[in-house]
Amino acid sequence: MNSRRAKEILFFYRPGSADRDDPEFAPALELASHDPELAAWFEQHCALHQALRSKFKQLPVPEGLKEQILSERKALTARHAQRKSALLAAGAAALFLLIGIGAWYLQPPPDNSFGAFQSRMARKVLREYPTMDLATDDLGQIRQYLARNGPHGDYVLPKPLEKTAGTGCAIFPWHGRSVSMVCFNSTKETTPKGPDLFLFIVDRSALAQAPAANSPLFTQIKSLATASWTSGDKTYLLAGLGNEQFLKQYLGTAGN
Repeated sequence: MNSRRAKEILFFYRPGSADRDDPEFAPALELASHDPELAAWFEQHCALHQALRSKFKQLPVPEGLKEQILSERKALTARHAQRKSALLAAGAAALFLLIGIGAWYLQPPPDNSFGAFQSRMARKVLREYPTMDLATDDLGQIRQYLARNGPHGDYVLPKPLEKTAGTGCAIFPWHGRSVSMVCFNSTKETTPKGPDLFLFIVDRSALAQAPAANSPLFTQIKSLATASWTSGDKTYLLAGLGNEQFLKQYLGTAGN
């Protein structure tokens, strides 16, 4: 985990709450304890939260609110209450504006590194189980759909993947850019239930530190093996529920 990713996580941290014991925040908090720049940013983030919380607590309750609810007030009292409510509304609006400015100031820039992209796509497979826009085993229909609805209809598949059964595809956003996903079933099980190979395609220009080589680079993320490479103006990430050897047979590198 790098400092930018840690800021994205800690942006949602609420000081003085149960978040400090939440395992989702643990890696980012650990990094902040060793990174002076991240620690300074996190201290500022917590200070702003505490200041805003204090301001909320100081908001006064309008006088006569209970009486106004229970019974009618005289016209003069009603006009006075209206003026007071207007002042409170203006104060609340200013406070919310302050919150918006603070949130904008503290929000870290989007992490468009290849590592962040790889991590997000892995979570999509392992936690969310990707939803397909088009369900079909026809790779030709999949290519046509992606060409009509996104920028990646001219993608190039490794030869073994061209012979692998497709299950569908989808297009979804990532930091303002489009990602195309082509799903396959390896049929490694006698009764396959769904896709177990996921090819993600994104413009090379959308990523920082994109893989430069055509030869795939392998990474294991829990039960998911990934292979990444760049060809032309596109970067590819193949993810499969297995290990590196499992993926190599779909990349034409099984003997390497």
